[in-house]
Amino acid sequence: MVNKLLRDTQGGALVEFTLVFPVFILVALGTVDFTFLLFDRSMAAKAAYQGARTAIVTSPVASNITNLTYDPLQIGQWCFDPGTGGPSPTANCPSASSVCTPNSASSGSCTNSQGTFDNTAFTTILNSMQAVFPRVQRQNVQISYQTTGLGFAGRPAGLPMDVTVSITCMNHQFYFIGALMGFAFPALPAGCPAANPGPIIPPFSTTLPSEDMVTN
Repeated sequence: MVNKLLRDTQGGALVEFTLVFPVFILVALGTVDFTFLLFDRSMAAKAAYQGARTAIVTSPVASNITNLTYDPLQIGQWCFDPGTGGPSPTANCPSASSVCTPNSASSGSCTNSQGTFDNTAFTTILNSMQAVFPRVQRQNVQISYQTTGLGFAGRPAGLPMDVTVSITCMNHQFYFIGALMGFAFPALPAGCPAANPGPIIPPFSTTLPSEDMVTN
């Protein structure tokens, strides 16, 4: 009886299929999920570039960053030393920097007292980013401005600046294997909004030189 049972192979294919099929499905759906993860990372990088491109040709979020105070005697003088290309030895131009972060649905703050947070300007930049990557929310975006030391005192529309748009505090939420893999991924860093477990999308940022910084 025992020998007969050991030699009986009927139903063997069904048993093998039952063992292999879940693994096959896990691999297949996991491949799809990780493909979406790579897509999210690519779109986040593209959205940061799109935001920076919009920010350099629209009004600044730090509303007074282009309205700096100059010594009247220095108006028209270079901000840099034409002979060396370095900073002007007479400090003809003030330096300015500001980092703007939204903190609610309609407001935010900018560092270094460079004016109030212009929500209209921020929304224009955010909308351009969401056209590329709809998952980006206002709390994921940070915009900074920094003078470059170029230009001349009293330059219309403000001094030349480096404008940086960053995307932070985002993660990818698996569609198929999240319930199985969620435990394996760390939570978002402190200060980020709560989100379902998933692999963290690294911060992306793009820096471009300003152009007119005026919304026409």
